[in-house]
Amino acid sequence: MPAPEPRIVGFAYGFRGAPGQWWHDVVLRGLEDRLGEEAAHAWMGYAFELAEIHVHPDYQNKGVGRAMIRTLCAGRRERSAVLSTHDQPTPARHLYASMGFADLLTRFVFPGGSEEYAIAGRPLPLT
Repeated sequence: MPAPEPRIVGFAYGFRGAPGQWWHDVVLRGLEDRLGEEAAHAWMGYAFELAEIHVHPDYQNKGVGRAMIRTLCAGRRERSAVLSTHDQPTPARHLYASMGFADLLTRFVFPGGSEEYAIAGRPLPLT
């Protein structure tokens, strides 16, 4: 009997954010406005930005998202990890909170958009 075909059940990536990158600059300005310059730079000055984290619905609540985040953050030298997510009580938002991500901004609307997002962060390394 042949082995089953491999199946992609999730996708995630991240990178170190830097000035001049659109998401980084927009979030930094939002944090400066609401938390002050010092706090904003503490979170965003040397941050690992989790850009996309997606898990197929059939595989949610099975540890896939948690494993991807842990893998992406393992060994990172940045002092924090930050991300944006819909500002609603979603499974993803629950996952981030369970991993120690705290809301830095809520009801945040990106330029040109209308949906509200939460910006969340947590110190690295993950424990």
